[in-house]
Amino acid sequence: MLALIEMNNPSNRWLHRFACLLAFATFLLICAGASVTSHRAGLAVPDWPTTYGRFMFSFPISKWVGNIRYEHVHRLIASVVGMLTIVLTFWLARKEPRRWVRRLGIAALGVVIAQGILGGLTVKLMLPPPISIAHASLAEAFFCITVVLAFITSERWIQAPPANETANAGLIRRFAMASTIAIYLQIILGATIRHSESGILAHIIGAVAVLGCVITSMVIVLFTRRQREFLRPTCLLIGLVTAQIALGLVTLMVRVPKNADGQLSAVQIVLPTLHLALGALILATSLAITLKTYRFLALPREETALPFAAGALS
Repeated sequence: MLALIEMNNPSNRWLHRFACLLAFATFLLICAGASVTSHRAGLAVPDWPTTYGRFMFSFPISKWVGNIRYEHVHRLIASVVGMLTIVLTFWLARKEPRRWVRRLGIAALGVVIAQGILGGLTVKLMLPPPISIAHASLAEAFFCITVVLAFITSERWIQAPPANETANAGLIRRFAMASTIAIYLQIILGATIRHSESGILAHIIGAVAVLGCVITSMVIVLFTRRQREFLRPTCLLIGLVTAQIALGLVTLMVRVPKNADGQLSAVQIVLPTLHLALGALILATSLAITLKTYRFLALPREETALPFAAGALS
């Protein structure tokens, strides 16, 4: 009841909008990071946290040339995301009645700080593969946290009535969760390929596993009465995954190993960037479906276990 009262406050609607802004800014940051890696611009700015010895926000635009542009813009967006995360964390601490949501906000702040440190280490240590892979993987984990915060602060989420018991709810949940986990692991394998030139076969096998999970989810939804509302997002997810597999195969055909010399073509830069950006979009879509299954589906004759399930709003 307290949560319902709070959501009627216009300031809490703005809290949700701000959480959506953070999630969108994080997606832009992931795209900017992908562009840096595709252009091989990770060391275009050799110092950190300064930019050629200057405070990054005072670095003159006239010097944003070549690969410096991509790395510097990436740092600027990262700084903005960090500041937005600080604001959201304190906003949640003051206005959010659900303790677990406030804790998730604190976790987001901790993750973004860790991400900033990893980003600095990639420069200081000259792009070591383990740290670069960890940096890319943690970025996607932080993106997931922002997506969750955007969903659970929405008016529809908070004011949703208790879910009715649904046949196959457990199966739908499990395959939705399995798809999300598999997609995240795929992203880690993709980062491994980009930064260490290994794991290509595992990445291809993983793509098949992801496609199998999302197709199975759609089949289960099709055979579940009154759950057609999950059919459209599931079909969207299958379409995105199919497009991603095709894009990934083309990317593998045109990519040049990280340690190879020579100038990259526009195709060799754009395709990997799009591939990584689409991967983040697929992860967010799958996570959104998973969240919906835990909020709007009830297991027959048993209670839901996760904290964001129906009835656990305070």
